[in-house]
Amino acid sequence: MSTIINDEEGVEFQRENWEMIRSHVSPIISNLTMDNLLDSYKQLFQVNIVVGGNIVCQNVVNFILKKQNKGQIPALAALITLLNSDVPEIGETLIKELMLTFVKQFNHRDYISCDNILQCLSILFLYDVAHEIIILQILLLLLEKNYLQFVISVLKTCGWKLALVSRKTHNMIWEKLRYILQTQDLSKTVRESLEELFEIRQTDYKNGSQGLLVLDSGDYTVNTHSYIVNDEDRANIKLGDFKECTRFDELTKVFDALRQKIWINNESNEDTTEHLQINDMTSTNDVEFKKKIYLVLKSSLSGDEAAHKLLRLKVANNLKKTVVDIIIKSSLQESTFSKFYSILSERVITFHRSWQIAYNETFEKNYTEDIEDFETEQLRILGKLWGHLISYEFLPMKCLTIIKLTEEDSCPQGRIFIKFLFQELVNELGLNELQTRLASIKLEGMFPLEGDADHIRYSINFFTAIGLGVLTEKMRSQLTIVQEIEDAQEEEERLKREEELQELRKKARESQPSQGPKIHESRLFLQGDARGDARSRPPPSSAGRKRARSRTPPRGPRNNRDRSRTPPARRQRQRSRTPPRR
Repeated sequence: MSTIINDEEGVEFQRENWEMIRSHVSPIISNLTMDNLLDSYKQLFQVNIVVGGNIVCQNVVNFILKKQNKGQIPALAALITLLNSDVPEIGETLIKELMLTFVKQFNHRDYISCDNILQCLSILFLYDVAHEIIILQILLLLLEKNYLQFVISVLKTCGWKLALVSRKTHNMIWEKLRYILQTQDLSKTVRESLEELFEIRQTDYKNGSQGLLVLDSGDYTVNTHSYIVNDEDRANIKLGDFKECTRFDELTKVFDALRQKIWINNESNEDTTEHLQINDMTSTNDVEFKKKIYLVLKSSLSGDEAAHKLLRLKVANNLKKTVVDIIIKSSLQESTFSKFYSILSERVITFHRSWQIAYNETFEKNYTEDIEDFETEQLRILGKLWGHLISYEFLPMKCLTIIKLTEEDSCPQGRIFIKFLFQELVNELGLNELQTRLASIKLEGMFPLEGDADHIRYSINFFTAIGLGVLTEKMRSQLTIVQEIEDAQEEEERLKREEELQELRKKARESQPSQGPKIHESRLFLQGDARGDARSRPPPSSAGRKRARSRTPPRGPRNNRDRSRTPPARRQRQRSRTPPRR
């Protein structure tokens, strides 16, 4: 087809080619699903979409505006991302048209179309096709007009990405929503949706942006587009109409080269897939991979350079945790904490969410499995690195939930690590900001407010010992309450045991026969030995008792006993015959 186009000239031929492109593109877009995404992408390159880029854009906009296509918008956004990688002009035109169409439909109160457009733009922002300026313009407009349902929808989809790239503006929007929730009289539906959104944010948007196709940025070339809406701009309703192209031959050559490149890449990917199916990751390959990562780190002069080199390697998701582990262990080889590794970690975490997941898993492994293997100086470096990443919110504060601060559940190395970690948090944030962040998340493992009084007391003593007793104020006030509850429970158990003992004694007395010797109560549960020890025998009854003869030998005759109480006469002292001394 391209050869014919190069050989022919004239407006009429371009018009015929335009109609052919339109008839080819329209059914591909209309029948797009997540299952046939890659096939649809390849089919689009059977016609010259470089020349007919506006036709693709017009079909995409029409597809989005249809109510019944809402479920296919994630697939459409993924297709736009792939096309934008090869033909950035399509992505740029689409971002502009979607923004202007949103303003138009919003003014016409076509809220179904607005919802579809917002969903598409939010996903394109996640795929780095749309700049954050696009999302911020929309959010500020919606907040100004008080259309909270749209704001909630956008933040659910791409709030986590907005927090990464524009933390200050993200927090400002949330403060506005908090103010609205506390001061305005909202409908029940909106209030419940807002409360649900705040719960999602507390989990770091864990439940947001579900059901999306995961496109690793290594799978496509990132071309990000921005557009600021002007009052004079209007959506181009004739975007798909034929227009003579003065650069027809030039664009045709560009398309031919692009299509050839795509075909070569497809063949290469197929060969790689076949190769990977028979290639196993042996221990030798694993060592070589780790060595390669280590050499990248040691050959870099700055954290930014190291991050750039690592990201160019396009590491697979299943190997990112290995890379992070190498980064952490390399930092521990330094004599002191180096900002090289903190800057490197910042760059890779903000590049893609999969890196943040890898860092979270490595933090858990460091504390739960490896902590006893580290020396004191290594624990200091480790605490500073993780404390830095948590304080600047590259890692969420909730990663600390794995720590349980008790004597049984922590080891000396773990407590030293916690000490250095919190000292770094205080240095970076200050005590007031740290207290605010700790109050926003439930860390029962380190700051228990209920349950075992010993756990609360141990935590109070630990943070007081490391000079952070101010963090234990709530626990101190709660400890008294918990202690009173435990004392009351112990007293209740003691009384219950006494009642059970009294009941047993009562039953034992009632079980004795009515006649016969009575058993003394204090000796009720004693058992006599085989010899018949007198201590175990019950006392004989007084009725019919005969006096037993004493076996003690009798004393002398009574008549001979002197009953006088007069003391015997004192024996007079004989005078000494020794002459007195002179």
